[in-house]
Amino acid sequence: KRCYLMAKEKGPDECNDAHKLIFLRCEVFEVDRAAARFVKYWEARVAVFGEDKAFLPLAVDGALKDDMESIEVDYLQVANKTDPDGRAILLFDFKKEAEDLSSESLLRVVWYQVHVALTQESCQKRGVVVYVSCVDRFTDWRPSLSKKIAAAARGILPIRLAGIHFMQPPSYITLILAVVRPVMGKKLRNRFYHHSGSVDDLLKSLSKFGLGDMDMLPTMFGGELASYL
Repeated sequence: KRCYLMAKEKGPDECNDAHKLIFLRCEVFEVDRAAARFVKYWEARVAVFGEDKAFLPLAVDGALKDDMESIEVDYLQVANKTDPDGRAILLFDFKKEAEDLSSESLLRVVWYQVHVALTQESCQKRGVVVYVSCVDRFTDWRPSLSKKIAAAARGILPIRLAGIHFMQPPSYITLILAVVRPVMGKKLRNRFYHHSGSVDDLLKSLSKFGLGDMDMLPTMFGGELASYL
């Protein structure tokens, strides 16, 4: 609770009633669960950003002012439209882990982009769907970073994961999931899906999740979804 009390003192606008409402919506108004996530969130936010930046707004002119290079490589993007159920659409490009950028900076970018998604009220209420483009070479993958992202998604960041869709996954996807799944917990690990083949094959597979239209499929996978927040 120490970090939350520091936030109240140093960045009251970052933990106001509107911010708390996001956590309540995430936990479907189960107050105890929302409060527990809120406390964990502030502990993690201080650990990720440091006490000098954790209480600044998560914006490019605030806590992310030294992370512009990591933002600009598009490691994580938020589409400017939602899926048919109002969920935010996120695109993870793990190929960017091959870039000469620190894992600490990339993790801060993940936090930032999740908060961009959460500016949409429908995202707060309905959650997110995530597309994943895997690394080209297994040696470029950063397991420790994946673990930290998975831990944040599971019980820290106020988001509800409707599905994580690995697109055209490589043969070593089982090794990646062996690291990530245990961190995600039983409930979320059952929301991992694989999609392979032609564009038509992808759309057919994604249609089971309401994502079977070209404008729901990012351009990197042959679709028409090209605009991001």
